[in-house]
Amino acid sequence: MTLFDCSVNGSGTVTQIGGGDATHRRLVDLGLLGARFHVRARNKHSVLVDFGPMSCVIQSSVAANITILER
Repeated sequence: MTLFDCSVNGSGTVTQIGGGDATHRRLVDLGLLGARFHVRARNKHSVLVDFGPMSCVIQSSVAANITILER
């Protein structure tokens, strides 16, 4: 399952980050690999996600490359 597939108020853990090298490196450097998350809102273009004290708006094309384990 990907982060983009997760419903609003869904939560879990990021298990893998795909996509291009620059995107992968940027998200890993932010500490998202293995991070717990909570989806606050979503639409067809983006997802608003809380990663502990940090919130991010992630484009749907990027969220579709982030594999998660939903809780």
